[in-house]
Amino acid sequence: MFETRKFFYCFCLICLFFLPKMQAQTIEEADKLFAAKNYAAAASMYYQLYRFEKAVETYDLYKAALIKAKKPAKAAALTPLIQQTEHAVRMLSKCEDIQIIDSVVTDKNRFLDAYLLGPESGMLTATEERTGYENPLHDRRFYAEKNANRSYRIYSEIKLRGQWAEKKELNLGAKSMKNQNYPFVMPDGLTLYFAATGNNSIGGYDLFLTRYNLNNDTYLAPIQLGMPFNSIYNDYLMAIDEINDIGYFASDRFQPEGKVVIYTFIPNKDVAIVITDSAQLIPRAQITSIRDSWQPKIDYPEYVAEFQNALAREKRAVTQKDFSFAINDNRVYTSLKDFKNAAAKQLFERAQQLNKERTDLQQKTDSLHQEYAKASLSLQKQLRREILTKENKLEELDTQYAAAVKEVRRLEQ
Repeated sequence: MFETRKFFYCFCLICLFFLPKMQAQTIEEADKLFAAKNYAAAASMYYQLYRFEKAVETYDLYKAALIKAKKPAKAAALTPLIQQTEHAVRMLSKCEDIQIIDSVVTDKNRFLDAYLLGPESGMLTATEERTGYENPLHDRRFYAEKNANRSYRIYSEIKLRGQWAEKKELNLGAKSMKNQNYPFVMPDGLTLYFAATGNNSIGGYDLFLTRYNLNNDTYLAPIQLGMPFNSIYNDYLMAIDEINDIGYFASDRFQPEGKVVIYTFIPNKDVAIVITDSAQLIPRAQITSIRDSWQPKIDYPEYVAEFQNALAREKRAVTQKDFSFAINDNRVYTSLKDFKNAAAKQLFERAQQLNKERTDLQQKTDSLHQEYAKASLSLQKQLRREILTKENKLEELDTQYAAAVKEVRRLEQ
C-alpha cells in the first residue's frame, strides 16, 4: 500500500512549490476587495486563507459600516461570523505540533479502508446510514443515528446473552451541537472521540474529545481539538491505536466532491504547540504538506513500513490465539499459558465451560421462541413452561459466569 502513496508525496511537493504563488495572488485579490471596501467578500476570502485576524478586522469594519448606514439587523447578523472567526484566531495560535507520517486520498464512501487498526483497538464500521465502533471484546458498540429531529446522535449498546440490548443515547451535554457522529472509544472504555457540527465549529464537522464520568453516568463537557486536526472544512473520525502508537483522522480539506484525505500521525504524549512565525504557522495548520511536520533524521517511509509489518504480525498472532480475555485495561490473555496463578487458571477453565453451556442453552432457547411463534395455543402453553425453565437456568449461568470471571481477575491481579 505504501507504494501507491509515493505519488501523493510527489503531488504534495508540487503543491508546495506552487502554493505560495497561488496564495499570494489570492491574498492580493482579497486586499483589493478590502481597499474597495467590499468588506463582506474580503472577510470571507481572508477566512478561507486562514488570515483570521485580518478577517476579524474586516468584519468589524463591515459591521460599523452597516450600523452607520442604519442597518442594525444586518449588522447583528454578523455577530456569529465574527465570533466564529475570533474562535479560529485562538485555535490557530494553539496549533499542535504533530508528526503526520502519511496521508492518502480516497473515496469518501470507502475511507475506512485507510484506517489500519490493530485488533486490540476495536473495530470500525460504516454504512450509508451511520458509522460505528465496537470494542475489542465485542460486547459494546457505539454508533451514530438520526433522531426524531433528523440530527445525528451517538448511541451505545451492550451485548447480553449474545444479543444487543436496547440502545441508549449518550448524554454529551452539548445542546449547541447539531450533529454528533463518527465515534471512537479508547481502550480505557472512558475516552470518546467524535465529530460534531454546531456553534463551536469553525467549518462543517469538527473533532471533539470527552470522557465518561463513572460517578453520575454522564460525559464531561466535550473539548474541541485544535488545529491541524480541525480546519475550516469537515474533519472527522479520530482513531488512535495505542499498541502501535499511531493515529488517524479524516478531512475533506482541499479535496474535490466525494473525496477525503486520511492523515496518519504519531500521537503526542503531551500537547506541544507549533513554535514558528505566522508565515509558517498557517501551512502547518492547513497541512499543505505533511513534510512540514517531519523531524530531522527520521526515515518516515521506513517508519510507516515498520508499523505495517508490526500490524501484520499482530493480526497473525490474533488468528492463532485460543481466546481473548481482558485481565485489566493493559493486559489481555490469549492462552492458558499466560496465567500466573494456578487457581485463576483452573477457575478460568470452569468459566469457559460455563460460557459454553450458556451459549448452547441460549441457542436452544432461541429455537423454542421461534417454535412458540408458530405453535398452536395448546402447544404454546407447554413451550411457555419449557422456555421459562431455560431462561431461569440462563440467569443462573449468567450469575455464575460473571462471578467466576470477576474472581479470575482478582486472583490473577
